Amino acid sequence: MFLLIISPLILYFIITYLLKRYQSKRLYTCSLESPSNIYSSLLPVDFHSKPKQSGNNDDGYIYPSDPVSALEQLRAVVATLHSQGALISLDPYNLIILHERLAYTNSNDVVNWFTVQFNLFTGSLTALGTHRHAALIQDACQLKKLGCFALTEKGAGVLSGLLCDTIAYFNQTTAKIVIHTPNENAKKCWISYAGNNQVEYAVVFAKWAQKNPIQSKKQTIVKTSQGELYLTPHVVAMVVQIRDKGMTLEGVSIEQCHTRSDFRSNCFGTLTFTEYNVEPECLLDRYCSLDTTNGTLQVIDHCPKLFFKLANRLLVGRLCLSATALACAKVTLQLVMKKVYSSKRCQFSYITDHIQTMTQQICEMDYYFHRLIKRFQVTTSMTMTTDELLEKNLDEILLIKAYIPPLCRSIVGKCRELFGAESLLAHHRMAEIHASCYASCLAEGDSVIMAQAFVGQCMHKYKHLSFSNWRLIWLMMKILVTVPTHKRIDYINAHQTEVIAAFQQIADGIFQNQGIRSNLQSIPTPDFTNTN
Repeated sequence: MFLLIISPLILYFIITYLLKRYQSKRLYTCSLESPSNIYSSLLPVDFHSKPKQSGNNDDGYIYPSDPVSALEQLRAVVATLHSQGALISLDPYNLIILHERLAYTNSNDVVNWFTVQFNLFTGSLTALGTHRHAALIQDACQLKKLGCFALTEKGAGVLSGLLCDTIAYFNQTTAKIVIHTPNENAKKCWISYAGNNQVEYAVVFAKWAQKNPIQSKKQTIVKTSQGELYLTPHVVAMVVQIRDKGMTLEGVSIEQCHTRSDFRSNCFGTLTFTEYNVEPECLLDRYCSLDTTNGTLQVIDHCPKLFFKLANRLLVGRLCLSATALACAKVTLQLVMKKVYSSKRCQFSYITDHIQTMTQQICEMDYYFHRLIKRFQVTTSMTMTTDELLEKNLDEILLIKAYIPPLCRSIVGKCRELFGAESLLAHHRMAEIHASCYASCLAEGDSVIMAQAFVGQCMHKYKHLSFSNWRLIWLMMKILVTVPTHKRIDYINAHQTEVIAAFQQIADGIFQNQGIRSNLQSIPTPDFTNTN
């Protein structure tokens, strides 16, 4: 009886293994636009002349990392992109491609500032604002107004937004919206560029409070200058001015973070609001509106969970960060390949085997990633809005953010090991790129949390259930049989290692079974050699 049960399973695994082992695979070369002047036009103006200056012992270009130089280069890059018509649209596909180009040609300081300014700040105004915010959007696109994205709170960390202690409410006496930080945990912390005196605006997220109670099982009351108010479940976004000509406005407190070892141009800041009054027009009101007669927030019927609409910029950001990490891994591996295959090191199989494995991994990631982002290309035949596309592809975005940046970080780390002591030289950018990949894992949703969310989606939607993903099936059966419904989220949080193991098995199966193969020419990078 036992043999009758087990035989089909053994036969299944044998057939599956043979199919995977001997199936024909097509050669895949990482996509890269050519000619390279598309990329070289974004290089710093002194890229070719600076290495020839006396005293430059590295004989290579070293990107400046101070805030003044980084902002100057950002302005030059944005001016070039405007002249090319590349910033006409801030749709997801366009932003992702631009991040890819910038990662090849500029320091991570410039790329990081670009993503904060154009995806998080300007992108939020474009996606969440209305005609009343058009002038500010125009100025932000031209870098006449610099902004930041104030979401992360001290007490919530990676769960900021879902957990939000900063409150906002309407003062009928002054006809102003009041933003307030009620406690230490509500401070907006690690806000990129908030500590830079030239950054004068912020998109601020806060939980809305009002006099009228809402229909809820649990009514939460907060004490304010207007008396006791009912806390709604809605997180709203507002664009507010935090400085004027470099001076912090009254009601706003900004603390600069200590000196950073990486991303030195990024002046992180902590924002605290003390009964800070702003105009009602500051509310980003595409999906909600404010009734100024009673201070009640009105949310559009099809957006009951307002925060998830607001958080779509984070979904775009996760794709942008993954594109940056992927470009960084390509550049680093290309440097190693050039060094190894032009020296006697190529006789060592330990090195060449690692290079071939990393080449295959990058090609697999690149193939999956570019297949996905093509769905976001704006065409006349589109029947869905950008937000609807993002929400429809949520699972794939979670998968990409959880899988690509950590693997790119591991690839860059191995490349530094194979490259030797030269990886410490600044002009090779390996240390800077390694730091960038770490940041891509953490920013706009920690990759571990994204992996956990992806596994949760798989269990909720009964996706990827197969014998090859036995860890997911085992985890799911344990939860369904042994864990009460109201404790299942707590169980997943407490067994993160098991969840990550299930995720890794699923992700490896998805990326490694795409039917593609690579060779040493599969990873091109733009050639910026000065031919003049």
